[in-house]
Amino acid sequence: MIRLRGWWGWPSRGQVANMQLASAFTWSDPLRKAPVAIRYIIATVTILAFFALRTLVGGWLGGYPFLLFFPAIILISVFLDRGTGVYAVVLSALLAWYFFIPTFNSFAMPQLEDAVPLALYVLVALFVAFVIEALRGTAERLVHTAEKLERTNEINRLLLVDVNHRVKNHLTSVASLLRLSVRQVDEPRARQAIENAVGRINVLGQVYARLHLGERATVVHSRDFIVSLCDDLRASVLGVRPIALRVKAADVALSSLQAVPIGLIINELVENALKYAFPGERNGDICVTFEAVGDDLVLTVHDDGVGYAGASKPGGGTRIIGSLVQQLGGRLDRDTASGTQVCVTLPRAPPEE
Repeated sequence: MIRLRGWWGWPSRGQVANMQLASAFTWSDPLRKAPVAIRYIIATVTILAFFALRTLVGGWLGGYPFLLFFPAIILISVFLDRGTGVYAVVLSALLAWYFFIPTFNSFAMPQLEDAVPLALYVLVALFVAFVIEALRGTAERLVHTAEKLERTNEINRLLLVDVNHRVKNHLTSVASLLRLSVRQVDEPRARQAIENAVGRINVLGQVYARLHLGERATVVHSRDFIVSLCDDLRASVLGVRPIALRVKAADVALSSLQAVPIGLIINELVENALKYAFPGERNGDICVTFEAVGDDLVLTVHDDGVGYAGASKPGGGTRIIGSLVQQLGGRLDRDTASGTQVCVTLPRAPPEE
């Protein structure tokens, strides 16, 4: 079966029709590869079989002596080749002329008007034979094109996998270098800025580590991505603090343009909760929930800490969150009735790639 589907999409209706045409002509390959004598014998037997059928049912065809030869011409042209198709046209025309055109059983033609139907039959039958041969050539070119596309698609897929792997490794290297650099920084704000940058780079690394080639685009499965991201935050940020980080994530296919902002939002919200909700050695819970609700994706980060007191000037993390939500065309709601709950609602459809 010839496939004209790349990893980015399904075949169009035109491609499906082309695949069916190519498959139909593929069936005839064994006969086309037979010796020339065998092909002409098959064409002769086919014409004689339809000639016998025409002789048997001649009374039902009335004044259409050539009608039953057309299916024979089509079959021979499809399953053999153009040369045998032309041969079948000539043979069938001679048989019809000799047996079915007055005077019968003779090649004499006393009336010129009797030659008109015969001439039209020959022209139409030759046209059919040449059209079928042209379709065969088109089908063969489609087969070669499809094979080239398959090879190109596979190469593109492997290149994309390799690029993703290299990017992930480079991001990991950058994060490691920044961790080494932060040990040499004494100023607290500078250390915090570098640690924040490391966290955001780790989010990008998580995305590239979990990119999968889907049918239409590269996708990230939300459950694995968010659980792994929170595991990293639990290991790198929580440390020995008496705070539980719980995760409940639905499995939704996200495009890379969705996964990166969502991961960064989770990173910022969890770090904000750790920074402000649990002063000192206070214990508590942080719950990250991600679910699909109708046409929306809903991300909720809730903590049972001291609550959000607000600030006269939003910090860098808050501005980043707002910018990311706006980028995704979503909205952000904050509830401080019991601890702090931030709910981000995003359209399920990804932004334009």
